[in-house]
Amino acid sequence: MAVDNVKFSTTLKALEDLSSSIYHAVALNDGLVANNGEEASGILYNKPESGEHLTLGTIGEMKYAAGKAIAKGAKLTVTTSGWFTTAGSLDAVVGEAKLAVTSGSYGTGLFSFANAQSPATGVTYSVTANCAMIAGIAFSCDDGLVADNSEECNGIVPDAISSGNTGMIVVAGKVSARIDPAYVASAGDWLRATTSGYFVPCDSGYYASAIALANIGSNAVGAVAITHQGYLAV
Repeated sequence: MAVDNVKFSTTLKALEDLSSSIYHAVALNDGLVANNGEEASGILYNKPESGEHLTLGTIGEMKYAAGKAIAKGAKLTVTTSGWFTTAGSLDAVVGEAKLAVTSGSYGTGLFSFANAQSPATGVTYSVTANCAMIAGIAFSCDDGLVADNSEECNGIVPDAISSGNTGMIVVAGKVSARIDPAYVASAGDWLRATTSGYFVPCDSGYYASAIALANIGSNAVGAVAITHQGYLAV
């Protein structure tokens, strides 16, 4: 059962009807529901209409509205219309789930909104996937499909994207890449994209897309730095 405990709160004027948005995330700067973790300032604790004052819980153990099923201990972020969901690798984390909760229900979490920041994992770009994408594979902006070689690879998918949905790719900097099931990578290996968007150690005569920052097992994801080098000569 969802409970709330000691929390700190503040008040401000609602600039839209929030009477049906209790326990959703709200932005402090405009008094509207938040659509991501970075703009979220707290959790709505009353049912104000437009122009009325709202009560915003900003830190502590609080109830929240779960937009999807969330596991105990999952890191939490905010998505469209102020719903809470499990944070992906590029999301600002605003709290942690105290207990498991089903989609559409009220959960309990430990929150600290003022300290929430988007992780600096790299330069990102918004894309639409034309097929299902798993985390860590190469993405081709030309057709919205997985890249089958490094020449097609425009970035790496940090979090899974369903076909037809919008998500983010990392085009430069640090991200996690997925190694082909038939290979392993060692820290310092140059990597190239291969069939189905997986990565393998790069041989001479191929374009390198990244360099492994740690040892990565087969069909596992691990830290890499995106480089987009030319032909590798070894």
